[in-house]
Amino acid sequence: MDQDTLRILLREAVRETVAEVLQTVLELDRTAFLQVHGGRRNGYYPRKLETTFGQVDLKVPRDRESRYYPAFLKPYARRLVDVGEVAVALYAA
Repeated sequence: MDQDTLRILLREAVRETVAEVLQTVLELDRTAFLQVHGGRRNGYYPRKLETTFGQVDLKVPRDRESRYYPAFLKPYARRLVDVGEVAVALYAA
C-alpha cells in the first residue's frame, strides 16, 4: 500500500469519525435543550456540512415547536467553523 492510498484511507476514517461525533453532539444538544425548555422531539432534517476533512451528511434533530436550533451550526452555513469556536458556542449555549 502506497502513501497516497494510506492518506486517502486515513482521511476517510477521520471524516467518518467527525461525522459520528457531530451527530452525537447534535443529539446531546437537543436533549439538553428539551430538558431545560420542555417540548418534544420531532425527527430530523438532512444537512450537508463541509469540514476540514471533507463533506459530512448530518441528520439535524428538530423539536415539535421549532424552537431548537443547534448551538454550533449557524443557519444556512455550509462550512463548519474551527473546533475551538464550536467548543465555545456549546459552552455558551
